[in-house]
Amino acid sequence: MNEQLFLWNGGSGKAAVVQEVRRQVETFGPTTSLELTHDVDLTETLDKAFDRGCRTVIAAGGDGTVNAVVNSLLQLDASRRPRLAIVPLGTANDFAGTLAIPDELPAAVDLLRTGRVVPIDVVRISADQFQRYYANIAAGGNSVRVSEALTDDIKATWGAFCYMRGAVGVLADMQTYHVRAECDGEIIECDSWGILIANGRTNAGRIPVAPKASPNDGLIDVIVIRDGNVVDMVEIISKTLLSSFLESEQVIFRQVRTLRLSSSPAMRFTLDGEVIDEEPINFEVVPGAIEMFVGPELATGSMARDGMIEAETRESAY
Repeated sequence: MNEQLFLWNGGSGKAAVVQEVRRQVETFGPTTSLELTHDVDLTETLDKAFDRGCRTVIAAGGDGTVNAVVNSLLQLDASRRPRLAIVPLGTANDFAGTLAIPDELPAAVDLLRTGRVVPIDVVRISADQFQRYYANIAAGGNSVRVSEALTDDIKATWGAFCYMRGAVGVLADMQTYHVRAECDGEIIECDSWGILIANGRTNAGRIPVAPKASPNDGLIDVIVIRDGNVVDMVEIISKTLLSSFLESEQVIFRQVRTLRLSSSPAMRFTLDGEVIDEEPINFEVVPGAIEMFVGPELATGSMARDGMIEAETRESAY
């Protein structure tokens, strides 16, 4: 039985229950536990854990925790990359939802025993002297201002609805960006309120901003929101909540392997909650980068269109 590394974020929305979750995890085998702090060199920790025989990493936290672990795992050679299990302890847990991981913590932990392990895509984002990865969604433009408006008090009071609460002030003063997006060679140029580059389906508290996205199809979903007037804004918001906003004339939608982006003024992004000040230029899917435990409802079979990635799922070794 392989060793497990249990990583937890003390600042996550449900951190008060982390000790009980850890006790449940320990029933599946030898477990080393570590609280994630700014002092932890996570890449070095994962590398040393692999040398000790660790083949499963459990990330107990929200999307920010998953983002940190994904970036550290991608620093390791693919042959030394443990599998990743997610226990949703955050405010929104958007990517866990895309992977069909239950919100009920005992059921989420039990996927270590009953769940499948599936190769999951991540997205590489790069600019001059800059490179990061993310698993869920990069949101650029006015959505960054919403993220920056969120205080700890708003998160604690509103929970997953905090993102809607944070948008109230931004909606009254939307910034317009002139963007040029090269999507697998196709050029799109327009004035925009924001852009989403999605691997997962939901963002900002399970809002279905990319309802057609799949984390194992070898593609990223690019969603460009044109600028407009107040009526257009209301339509976009209402259709987003109904999972139908891709049908709006204000939205340009593409599924691609690569995106090259420029904008004026420079468009900042959040990567699963992490604010990026550098202007991103290139987005590229990294197919099947990390093997992850997923829930039974996650659609599998053909792991990518046109046979890009051969289907590969297997039962857990536990």
